[in-house]
Amino acid sequence: MKYFTSFFLLLLLVTTNWSCSRQLLPLAKPAYAVDGKYDSAPPVQGASAQLDKISQSIYRLNVIAFYESITFNRNTHMTLENFKKGNADKYAASYTVSNQSVLGTASVVYVDNDKAALLTCAHVVNFQDTVITYFPDTSGIIRNVAIKLKQKNYVVGLKQSNVKVLVTDGKHDIALLMATVQPDENIRVMPFPIGKSSELDWGTFVYVMGFPKGHKMVESGIVSKSKKNKNGFFLTNAIFNRGISGGPVFAVRNGSQHLEWVGIASSSPVSDIFYLEPNINKAGVYSKSEPYRGELLINNKKMINYGVTFSVPMKEIIRFVRSIEPELKRQGFVTQKFFYHRE
Repeated sequence: MKYFTSFFLLLLLVTTNWSCSRQLLPLAKPAYAVDGKYDSAPPVQGASAQLDKISQSIYRLNVIAFYESITFNRNTHMTLENFKKGNADKYAASYTVSNQSVLGTASVVYVDNDKAALLTCAHVVNFQDTVITYFPDTSGIIRNVAIKLKQKNYVVGLKQSNVKVLVTDGKHDIALLMATVQPDENIRVMPFPIGKSSELDWGTFVYVMGFPKGHKMVESGIVSKSKKNKNGFFLTNAIFNRGISGGPVFAVRNGSQHLEWVGIASSSPVSDIFYLEPNINKAGVYSKSEPYRGELLINNKKMINYGVTFSVPMKEIIRFVRSIEPELKRQGFVTQKFFYHRE
């Protein structure tokens, strides 16, 4: 009986201590700090529902510019002065029509009745009217002149996909487009409030959504507050590919339920790669199995430096929209209806 009583008391003591230990465990804390600041990590609970809403307000933008190209031989010594005098027809070696195309991303920022406005980057829709190429190592002898004939801006997914460029700001890489909406189209303004890009800090986590290489995708990255970034743009390490220019950038404040629109992806730095190419105007004039012995020309192409992405802050975009309010009103827009307004 003595041993049984001792065992019972020991069991009771252990049970009591275990119960007290359970009661002393700290309560679980949220994975993010509820401090009013932008989060520095992706939301643990995910943001799929919010990202799906974003995806319904962005569109792929295809811009095509058509050019008439006039090519001259070197021995004609065509200069810019002679070209302006109207001597192109007399000395032209050939005339061709070509096109250049650019992919981008456009976000809906306004819908009212049959009118919509979309936000993108200026460089996506700004094509030069005239492009002049000179022979290398010559004093101003023209090789080719390309003159823009027309430009088409297509928003893929709209019934009337050909849209108009309203106004652009080349310095800050901002452009507004105007589209005509059909009564049965469900076009949605970006459903998240404008954030404060000035509150972005070292390590702030962001989402970027757009159409890199023509595919609707979401990217993620972190912000760097470099003092050397151009025109007040902020930097992220989100991977930049052609087609994502104009894609909206979102920061997270106090968890995934609180996404804020802080900017649009603009560009990445590029490196120029120079190479030699044959001076051939027509394909198939020489055999690829034989050494080429004709004239060589220096050409170049641009290579993207991935992992360094400049983004236009929303404060510049809001400033831009406010600065063109008279023009927007002339075009029939109600400026108070631009961007999302929380009820």
